[in-house]
Amino acid sequence: MRAGFWQRLKNRIPWFFGALWMVFILLFALAPVYWIALSSVKRSEDLMTTTPKFWVSNPTLASYVELWNEQFIKFDRLTVNSLVVTISATILSVLVAVLAGLALTRLRFPGRKLLGMSVFFVYLVPASLLFLPLYVMMAGLRLHDSRLGLVLVYTSFSAPFCIWMLRGFLMSIPRELEESAMIDGCSRLGAWLRVVLPLAGPGIAATAVFGFTLAWNEFLYAYVLTETSRARTMPIGLVSFIQSDTYRWGELSAGAVVMALPVVVLYFVCQRFIVSGLTGGAVKG
Repeated sequence: MRAGFWQRLKNRIPWFFGALWMVFILLFALAPVYWIALSSVKRSEDLMTTTPKFWVSNPTLASYVELWNEQFIKFDRLTVNSLVVTISATILSVLVAVLAGLALTRLRFPGRKLLGMSVFFVYLVPASLLFLPLYVMMAGLRLHDSRLGLVLVYTSFSAPFCIWMLRGFLMSIPRELEESAMIDGCSRLGAWLRVVLPLAGPGIAATAVFGFTLAWNEFLYAYVLTETSRARTMPIGLVSFIQSDTYRWGELSAGAVVMALPVVVLYFVCQRFIVSGLTGGAVKG
């Protein structure tokens, strides 16, 4: 009896320490999020105190009101720019990823595997090596301070990632289903549209969410390629608070919360598609 008790206790020790470690990692990851959210509802006197307060008894939304009324960075325009650029780049990236993924997984042509690996290697090229050539290219096309220029640049680094991610999911779909549809009278294009793409829906949704996140959080290209508020995005606007003469921690925290909300909501809404898309793509990806 006592031996069985000690054996069960011995078996649970690794589980206990593993759970304790996961709790520590979770608290470590959520602590900055909590502090930013807390700072966004603090009063100015609470933000400037030397004694940190980990709870607010009288929260206020004054920082959010000042953020939207602030003419220094025009946060409302930055929000519209971010939404337009990110959504447009995501749609283009997913469209390219679907067409390229079908070509790489369903068609046979020389250099197919090399092309697939090349797409992934393009994504691995650091942005610090590309922003100068891209700036020269966009300036030559007179798109260096426009939302269209940002859409094209964002698509250039988002599309390779989306192609590689969606390729792994399309490889997990049996080719026999497509061949059966063609035997029943569908053309190759009809089999793709009626059989392959509906089955690839979760993978496409997961790819779109990750592509949206990449474009939404991008900073370097937006910082280099934009000069005025007509094309600048939200990350650039948040940095402007730090670069100003006086640090506006309340508005900066409120802007960080507002910027994080679309991504958080998107992940919660599409969580089912993300899980099924990633697990499906992991079969042969």
